[in-house]
Amino acid sequence: MAVVGIFGKQKHPDVEALARDLSRLAKAAGWEVWAETSLETDLVMPPADLAARADLVVVLGGDGTLIRVVRLLDDRHVPIFGVNLGFMGYLTEFTVEEAAEQFARVLGGGAKTAERVRLQADLIRDGQELVSAKVLNDVVVSVFGMSRIIEISIEIDGAHVTTCRADGLIVSSPTGSTAYSLSAGGPIVAPGVPAILITPICPHTLTMRPLVVSAESQIRLWVERNPGSVQATFDGQEVEKMQAGDVLQIGRAPGRVLLVQPPRDYFQLLRAKLKWGQR
Repeated sequence: MAVVGIFGKQKHPDVEALARDLSRLAKAAGWEVWAETSLETDLVMPPADLAARADLVVVLGGDGTLIRVVRLLDDRHVPIFGVNLGFMGYLTEFTVEEAAEQFARVLGGGAKTAERVRLQADLIRDGQELVSAKVLNDVVVSVFGMSRIIEISIEIDGAHVTTCRADGLIVSSPTGSTAYSLSAGGPIVAPGVPAILITPICPHTLTMRPLVVSAESQIRLWVERNPGSVQATFDGQEVEKMQAGDVLQIGRAPGRVLLVQPPRDYFQLLRAKLKWGQR
């Protein structure tokens, strides 16, 4: 029997009722249903075990919740049905109001899916791999503690690009172009475009602008100034302090993330979330 795995935003008031409603639909359609241990449903399972078993994943929460589940799934190519209980919902695209009707379509095999790429980010220290992470949105190099400018050297495919004097730097996938990169002045890139974005955070020179490079590029970053006050953040889920001599290597990760699509296109999503055309 195929398994539906339900994951939810902890302590959100609407998660439990919605999880029960969708669970009933799945069971009626002949699916076995489990939920992660943080949800009070009939059958519960530790999140990592559930991610390893589920044939269809339901995420009830915001984009952060979905990113957490993507990290649990790792390389499993499993459809993800995301219902937005957060603020923006660029990844959890279904509304609560349409969730039941659209989930019934998914269970019946009538829904479309879209593939999203991830980035592979490796933090190297003294020639050893300290952190290896696949990120759906972005890798951020930034200052912690007292605010100060840092100098980040950028190398692409072995060629020196520049040394960026800024508060930090964001390397993002097209999916992540509507996350932190957008707030820092980066461009919106359609999810299917094979690209990687490099966006400075508050650069000290007006000529330093966001850069879009090929998805096949291999990017290396290291901090030239104030390395003891810098951290690398991976999809907002994992943080590691950087030291002098540390190098971040970033490129496209193998595999894809499979998101169930709502009955509207990407530009409808942007118009709704960004209020385009409204006064």
